[in-house]
Amino acid sequence: MKANETVSIVGLVVVGVVILCLAYVIVVALQRPDGNILARITWKGFVDFALKIVGAKQSKAKPARSLKAGIPASPIPRSWFSFQRRTTLIAFLVVLIAAVPLFWWVEQPAPWRMLLTAEFNEMFSLLRHGPKEPLNITRGQASLDRVTRMIEMRTDNLTHDHYRNEEIWVVDHYWQYWNTSNLREYLGVNKMFVARGGKIHRMFFLSSEELQAPEVRTLLQAQCQIGRMDADQTGNGFELWRADPKTMQKQEEYEAIARSFRQLPNADRSFDNFDVVQFNDTLYYSSDFSTDYRVMGSSTWIFDPSQVSKIDVRPLFKKSVAERISCDQVLPVMNAANKRVHQ
Repeated sequence: MKANETVSIVGLVVVGVVILCLAYVIVVALQRPDGNILARITWKGFVDFALKIVGAKQSKAKPARSLKAGIPASPIPRSWFSFQRRTTLIAFLVVLIAAVPLFWWVEQPAPWRMLLTAEFNEMFSLLRHGPKEPLNITRGQASLDRVTRMIEMRTDNLTHDHYRNEEIWVVDHYWQYWNTSNLREYLGVNKMFVARGGKIHRMFFLSSEELQAPEVRTLLQAQCQIGRMDADQTGNGFELWRADPKTMQKQEEYEAIARSFRQLPNADRSFDNFDVVQFNDTLYYSSDFSTDYRVMGSSTWIFDPSQVSKIDVRPLFKKSVAERISCDQVLPVMNAANKRVHQ
């Protein structure tokens, strides 16, 4: 589901909440047609709706004096809106507000209702979860869908604001799953993100022996298509980096990040077991990849700024620590690596 579809569903929820609030106010007002009315609805800190109606103050009625002796004073007329009528109107409004949406919902196709229900459940699950706590995704396909959707939403932001700064820093300890068909859509989303003005810095951990594999050559060539402007030129929106696993793990910058990473939730194993995607304000990392690398593993999302700031992978993207691969010269870089292996 894309960003505009998410906004539409959120809009429907907001409209529904407003209708319920208005219905609640109507019920309260009908029960107390005179005097002050205060109606307030709160829910988990996300919904806080209040409406206060101040009525005219009622003075205590004094019995009317008779003008002439023996002639009783006329009684004060009762309100035409009697209790029975108020009760009937309240019941009618409650039935109307509940029955019309229910009738409309039942008339919709069952598959559409199932899909919309799943989207609502996901949204309310996020609301109950809260932005301060880490979000754990246990299913691999859901992990891929979430990170794809996050990049799509940021791409939409770049469409409406061309001067917006959106950068993504990626550390991929596992490169094998990129050569499967499961990540084709994700690869296309990466291309669109860069085409709209975003920047992606991606680092693969590849040994010199792995650089000789045909699968790695296919991987790097496909990655370079993310930032390709034309057949002979690559833009500056995509950077491809390579780090040797044995050399990188001895670097001071890598060791510092690995120590900081252990402070994060669901990071009980060493840093080299995870793939990390660092946005400007959000952190994502995944692990538990399948043995054939066809399915991504469980993942964790961090939205709390105090938690996100605990780790920063950008110090790894330096020429003194890793190797920058020019997408205009992928083959020469790989050939140079092959010569170092044979030497």
